[in-house]
Parts: sequence; C-alpha cells; structure tokens
Amino acid sequence: MASSYAADVSELPITLQALLERSGRDNLIDLVQQGTANQSLLFQSGSNNDAYVTQVGMDNSAFVTQIGSDNEVQLLQVGTQNTASITQIGNNNLVQLNQLGSGNFSIEQIADGAAITITQY
Repeated sequence: MASSYAADVSELPITLQALLERSGRDNLIDLVQQGTANQSLLFQSGSNNDAYVTQVGMDNSAFVTQIGSDNEVQLLQVGTQNTASITQIGNNNLVQLNQLGSGNFSIEQIADGAAITITQY
C-alpha cells in the first residue's frame, strides 16, 4: 500500500522555525510564514488530515496536533505575539482560527464530527 504525503513550506526571511512530523497516509501540511521569529510545530498521525497554517508578522507561534482521520485545521495569524495551540483527536473535525492583532488561544477538540470557528481581533 503506497502512502502519500504533501508538505508545502514557504518562509521569508530568516529567523523562522518549522517542525513538521507526520505518520499515516494522505496527510497535508500547507505552511506559510512571513515576518520574523515565527515558529510552527505540526504533528499529524492518521490519514487524510489537512493543516493550513499562515503566519504573517512577528513572534507568532502555532502548535498543531492532529490524531485520527479526516481532520482539518485552518489557522491564520496576522500581527505580533499570537500563540495558537490546537489539538484534534478523533475523526471528521474542523477548527478555523483567525488571530488578527495579538492574542493567545488554545483549542482541544476530542470528538467526531465537531466544528469550531473563532476570530480574535
């Protein structure tokens, strides 16, 4: 059985950090970092999980863990010193988090078929 992995990482300029770790199959990580001192740690285990993370600004941190199948995270951080910690355990879950400005947020989603949408200004 063939496994497929996809990762698209775009970083400008330096002083950005990304750690991507995946196990399973058909998982996708799409990470865009622009600015300085942004960091992302993403872990996926299972199948068909998607993580879309965009960081624009300075000192933003994203920590995403997905365990299960068919989970999706859409995270947008624009500004300074935003921190997002998102954990999904289960199947068919969706988290949409927009942090515009500066703020902190943590989401733990342990369920099947759950959806959360949050915008912080």
